[in-house]
Amino acid sequence: MDCISSLLVGLAQALCESMNMAERRAGHKTDLKQAISDLETATGELKAIRDDLNLRIQRDNLEGRSCTNRVREWLSAVQAAEVRTESILGRFMRREQRKRARRRCLSCLGCAEYKLSKKVLGTLKSINDLRQRSEDIETDGGSIQETSMEIPIKSVVGNTTMMERVWELLSKEEEERGIIGIYGPGGVGKTTLMQSINNELITKGHQYDVLIWVTMSREFGECTIQQAVGARLGLSWDEKETGEGRAFKIYRALKQRRFLLLLDDVWEEIDLDKTGVPRPDRENKCKVMFTTRSMALCSKMGAECKLRVDFLEKQYAWELFCGKLGRRDLLESPLIRRHAETIVTKCGGLPLALITLGGAMAHRETEEEWIHASEVLNRFPAEMKGMDYVFALLKFSYDNLESDLLRTCFLYCALFPEDHSIEIEQLVEYWVGEGFLISSHGVNTIYQGYFLVGDLKAACLLETGDEKTQVKMHNVVRSFALWMASEQGTYKELILVEPSMD
Repeated sequence: MDCISSLLVGLAQALCESMNMAERRAGHKTDLKQAISDLETATGELKAIRDDLNLRIQRDNLEGRSCTNRVREWLSAVQAAEVRTESILGRFMRREQRKRARRRCLSCLGCAEYKLSKKVLGTLKSINDLRQRSEDIETDGGSIQETSMEIPIKSVVGNTTMMERVWELLSKEEEERGIIGIYGPGGVGKTTLMQSINNELITKGHQYDVLIWVTMSREFGECTIQQAVGARLGLSWDEKETGEGRAFKIYRALKQRRFLLLLDDVWEEIDLDKTGVPRPDRENKCKVMFTTRSMALCSKMGAECKLRVDFLEKQYAWELFCGKLGRRDLLESPLIRRHAETIVTKCGGLPLALITLGGAMAHRETEEEWIHASEVLNRFPAEMKGMDYVFALLKFSYDNLESDLLRTCFLYCALFPEDHSIEIEQLVEYWVGEGFLISSHGVNTIYQGYFLVGDLKAACLLETGDEKTQVKMHNVVRSFALWMASEQGTYKELILVEPSMD
């Protein structure tokens, strides 16, 4: 009898425990569904906060302000929370599907749901913490710290006067001329001049909010400017974004800032409006300065001031050559010094040629080597080491001439002696006599010839002669023309014109 009583008591206790467990499982089930719903709601609200924050970040970027590290950390935490939420929701959906497909042990089901509930509550707490933290986050990290960049340059010789003129144009008092064009032949030192300006502005201080340096590309002018400006201001965009979209962002970032935009080596007209760069005026006090080999391009770009970089004077040319030579002891020989002076004269004050030949002769220690160099430079300069690079640089200007007629007329000028001033009227008559200029549709060939001379001067391939009615060809440019006439040295033995007719 006692045994039966004990058995009944045990069954009653088991039944009670089973009923209590069922109640707990039902509670877990109800709590889990509610927690999943709360998690989905909280995640949706967090995503909305994140999207609003990203819009604020984009606005700050457009205005040239950087994003704080605190914001970046918060966004990373939000992304991690979203990943955890997606994983939990996926597990919950799969568990619901399995429950409908087959019956499971109540105790196993309750255990799994209890574990999932703990994960849901933990993630929900993290999301609520992130939502609370978002209220104290400031997206603006301040203006971009690096508003300018110093550029390594070689030693600068003989451009003090030009530097002073440029400084006047960039001064606080000068507000009339916002676009400044610096032009001159290839190798004359335009880039070095503008690099010096950039560096001195950084060293001495300036009134601009940002300095932007752009080395131009002949193929992608406006795109190159947008990339450089975007990089300087910390702007970002998708590779597929249109030029108009990029221009809008640049304009928004620059319109409230005083900037100096330095464009080096411009070959084609740049439409500033298409790049998004605001046009300089008296109100915004901004400046755009560019270098080019074409005086005509200065006009096309709307330059309110055009500055020509001239060849170096004799004393500065000698100083630059000796500095690159680096061997003052070599010049103690009267014969070597005489040939060194001849080489400097042949360079005609063109810095690139002086630097090239000074470096080429630095290790030449015998008089015979200097004599040979002088003879080669006099007869066919292209054979001198490094001069192929000088000619390749000049060839860009030659190739950029608008027509074959213009190129033919240019090469014809090499028939005249070195340093010889040519009467423009006589030169045009020669062109007509050669059949280069043919009258058609009533166009006067003489006037056409004068027009072509103006084009060659604007391209810095011809210089003004001793008189205003004359032109002449620089020594190095003349040597280049003879090199081109010989098919870049291929048929040099067929050239009958001597480089010098002394």
